[in-house]
Amino acid sequence: MPAIWPAFITSVGGFLDDPSEGKTHTDTAEKISSEYHKAVKTAQVTLHATLVSVQPPYIPIKMAIEKCLNDITESEGEPQLFHFTDWAAKTVSYWMSVQYQIVPFHPIAIATSTGTVGIPVPVTNVTTVGGIPPALANDLLTAFTHPKSSVPYGIPFATKLATAFTNHLTTVQGLHTHVVTAGSPITPVPLGPIPYPWAGLV
Repeated sequence: MPAIWPAFITSVGGFLDDPSEGKTHTDTAEKISSEYHKAVKTAQVTLHATLVSVQPPYIPIKMAIEKCLNDITESEGEPQLFHFTDWAAKTVSYWMSVQYQIVPFHPIAIATSTGTVGIPVPVTNVTTVGGIPPALANDLLTAFTHPKSSVPYGIPFATKLATAFTNHLTTVQGLHTHVVTAGSPITPVPLGPIPYPWAGLV
């Protein structure tokens, strides 16, 4: 199933709108990064719904968010694009380390076997491009740029963050490679390993 952004929006927005005092930048960074980690656990490759199976630690993203919040505060001004450079870079690095399920099999590989369908043997499914850092940084800046509001702004802000992350997932690219063993009668040409590039996660 796709990434679960409604839960991210509700959880992060509710945390930010909570009037209780004592929330630090560390707490906020932990909340945003951990909820991001949860939301994308169910993300899938747009090509034949290959799911994320193993995620790397989200701590580097948390540290980058905390640095971003500290830098914005210390600048005593409006958020600037450069404030989000490290956050975007760490998010891209996160996706370079994600591992994916190796099933279902690529439909083209199955179709190229003859007679009794040959058995596709998955080999790898890896990220080759973790996204576009400048684009993500720009979308994060957009999320942080809003007029002052007298009413709680957590949910709208979390929604804009989810939009930034959703846009970023569409820029992640990878390569699904596997072998197809012979069918019966035997496949005329040995198949594999055959690469199938993919682009985009949802």
